[in-house]
Amino acid sequence: MTILQLLLHLIFPEHCPSCGALGVQFCSECIKKAAAAPLVFCSECGGAFSGNCCYGSAPSYAASIHEGAAREFILALKYRNQPLIGAALGHRMSELFPVVEADYIIPLPLHKRSRRAYNQTALMAHAIAEKRGFECREDLLSWRIQSEGQTGRRARERKALSYSAFAADKALAGKKIILVDDVYTTGATARAAKFAAERAGAEVAAVFLWTRRITLPEDPGAWPESEEQ
Repeated sequence: MTILQLLLHLIFPEHCPSCGALGVQFCSECIKKAAAAPLVFCSECGGAFSGNCCYGSAPSYAASIHEGAAREFILALKYRNQPLIGAALGHRMSELFPVVEADYIIPLPLHKRSRRAYNQTALMAHAIAEKRGFECREDLLSWRIQSEGQTGRRARERKALSYSAFAADKALAGKKIILVDDVYTTGATARAAKFAAERAGAEVAAVFLWTRRITLPEDPGAWPESEEQ
């Protein structure tokens, strides 16, 4: 470690969630290693995606399984106020995922009751848009007032998420879009967002995600991030 890094760490204490390097929010090489084997699966059922999969489906791409360093990076971004990680994850996703044609890239919005200072998904979406030449729109999809955050909910509660959970702007009519979210658990959030966008007349070309969580045999209520709302 250099003297400058040590001074920065003393003034702004932070470290790479993967290797522990002080004075930085992340190491580029650590992010590359954390997401080296992307997954593709059906946005409707979560199974292997193909042309004969669920009716009206679209492919979902995840940069990594929700474990190890990939998990630590998203936790740091969401709960430890390290927003610079958001752009880094988005840039890595843009490197890993195939070319998908779209008019807009749309991050899933923060829940109305969220206490976070920023929308971590929007940070990733803007970074992907920058690399891919998309227009990122945060204003076309919103949670309805009665909806609450998914963090801390058990898998059964997540699956029960209403298809009316999101409201989509009519400006989506005739547009081809990519949805962006941070973590895929049961897929209920992505499905509800996809349903709202399609009801407004959009075509969802793909769903981009940082990680996919494997929920069984774990108990979602026991995850550390479940303590946060």
